[in-house]
Amino acid sequence: MDGGPPLSADQFNDRLRQIHDSLPRRLRQCADYAARHQARLAQATVADFARGAGVPASAVVRFSQVMGFSGYAQLRQLFRSPFEMPRTDYTQRLAELRSRGQGQSVQLLADFIGAARESLDRMADSIMPDRFEAAVQLLADADLVHTIGFGRCFPIAAQVAHGWDRMEVPQVLHGAAGDLPGLQAIRAGDALLLIATSPISDELRRFVTSLPRSDARLVAVCDPGVEMHLRHRAICLVLAEAEAAGFRTLASMMTLTLALAAAVAALRVPTGSDLTAVG
Repeated sequence: MDGGPPLSADQFNDRLRQIHDSLPRRLRQCADYAARHQARLAQATVADFARGAGVPASAVVRFSQVMGFSGYAQLRQLFRSPFEMPRTDYTQRLAELRSRGQGQSVQLLADFIGAARESLDRMADSIMPDRFEAAVQLLADADLVHTIGFGRCFPIAAQVAHGWDRMEVPQVLHGAAGDLPGLQAIRAGDALLLIATSPISDELRRFVTSLPRSDARLVAVCDPGVEMHLRHRAICLVLAEAEAAGFRTLASMMTLTLALAAAVAALRVPTGSDLTAVG
């Protein structure tokens, strides 16, 4: 299929809807199974998928290719949470960098610039305009926006909160480390902006567990691993960050959240309002 493989669950589902009715019977069975059981795809083998869909394994491989993937392994990778896959720790990453020897600093900078560009290109290809507009409207309509960023995402949440504070958008930034003491602070009419990446932290797991007991309206800027836990509970703007030397740049996440914050403020603030200059 033209256009390459889907880069997010949203793109995957869109493509599924586009081609579903034109698929042969066995591939349609694969499509129906994939639509119903996406949370299982991260761990399901070809045999598991084939058994669940009631088709031969060859049909699963063919379905993956029709969807734009090189094979089932690449399809599964889209849904595979980074939390399930071990990542090298910082000690290992630094050891790898030191093994490159002296004089590699400029090349390392080039690697990070390249990863940031790739992240932004992926975002441009994968973000759905209608979903972005829905997220902006939800946050703009809220009486108060609660902003939370877990772990490495907290600085991004703080930057968003800083901008909203200067643009007079009613908001609360939760926790010096992205910790949210509970959803009891969120009232009817409020909304929450969550910024998070895999691996899933204990704080994020507790937050997700508490969602069914809350009426909170939620927008999440996240990666596919986090989206798997929030599906049907939030408007998810899903990003796949590129890496350099094992480090995620978060370039697309910062860009998207700042654009989201500015768009929300533009809807909320009447034209001609006097605002403090934003730094």
